[in-house]
Amino acid sequence: MERSRLRLDMECVYLYRTNVEGTTAPFERYREFAREALQRLELPLPETGTILLNPNITVPAAPDSRIITHPGFIAGLVDALLEQGADQDQLLVGEGYGHKKRGHWAQLSGYTQGLGRVGLELIDLDLAGGVEVAIPGGVVFPQLTFARQATECAFYLNVPVAKCHNLSLTTLAMKNTQGTILSPQRHMCAQQTEDEPFADQAHDITERGISLHEERFCHKQSDKTVARLQLGIPQLSVVDGLIGRDGTGFNHGDNRPLGWTIMGASEVLVDVVGTYLMGIDPQATPYLQVAAERGLGTTRIEDIDVVDLTVGDRLDAASLRQLRAQPPLMPMSTVKGKHMPRFRPDGSLVPWQLDRINKHRQEQKLEPIAA
Repeated sequence: MERSRLRLDMECVYLYRTNVEGTTAPFERYREFAREALQRLELPLPETGTILLNPNITVPAAPDSRIITHPGFIAGLVDALLEQGADQDQLLVGEGYGHKKRGHWAQLSGYTQGLGRVGLELIDLDLAGGVEVAIPGGVVFPQLTFARQATECAFYLNVPVAKCHNLSLTTLAMKNTQGTILSPQRHMCAQQTEDEPFADQAHDITERGISLHEERFCHKQSDKTVARLQLGIPQLSVVDGLIGRDGTGFNHGDNRPLGWTIMGASEVLVDVVGTYLMGIDPQATPYLQVAAERGLGTTRIEDIDVVDLTVGDRLDAASLRQLRAQPPLMPMSTVKGKHMPRFRPDGSLVPWQLDRINKHRQEQKLEPIAA
């Protein structure tokens, strides 16, 4: 008997869980997990127009590295979309690669073979041109240029992997949409043209206790979220959290079995819940603080309706707390040539690029900041 689906509530975050052991899982495990999760929601799928699935594949990496969204997870979402009435011809799987030497990008990441199982292929969003989108109240960007497919799709599925990041601490739904921005604006971790007027102050410490560069990065993420809202495209963020990763977001880190996916229409609320489940305090996460201050969501986990898709009920605070990763997944960055935790034992945050900050402080005859 077919299970009844919950109608998607734009203000809720949905959690689906499974038991998983070890730090790898086969393709079909990811596929079935994603299919089962998405099948429990009734989605407002369009009858016409494209449905864009946007995984995190910023660098070529093996699926089991957990640096990228697993192709099996994407295949499972495709299965569920087709079962809910989407047409095969509507579906696109795309990511902005952003490198001239594309080579065997899709092959190395397992997407050539993985998407071949569902009759699709990975497309590079950089190749079809872009569309400028104005940002009302933009703090860093007055406008952003999105890949054309990301502005013309009728439904957008944002599919990040649950992992830590050296700068943003967690890289989930909000940061993953960088893959829909064309270069050079995509490279928000770096100093960009928009940052040049503030170059001399980039390593000053703000009231938040982070560098001005890091503060502006956080506003870039919120600017991008505002821009996406201007597009008015129905969207759903679905986090691949079967197995997560701590560390830098790239080659340095350890994989951890998590056994969950979270889904929601709000990138910010999905990121708050995901960050919380990874064991990190959303209220101590700067990009989420900025998003909340700009009216894009809340960092208070108790103010978010988290629905357990297994039973269809809201999870109370105590139940949600029991699901947090222990020990927490720890974001890492480089300090004096070593990978160091971004959080100190007392829970306080170490600013990003601490070596550069302390060099700047030395030039200003200020005391260095301890790691």
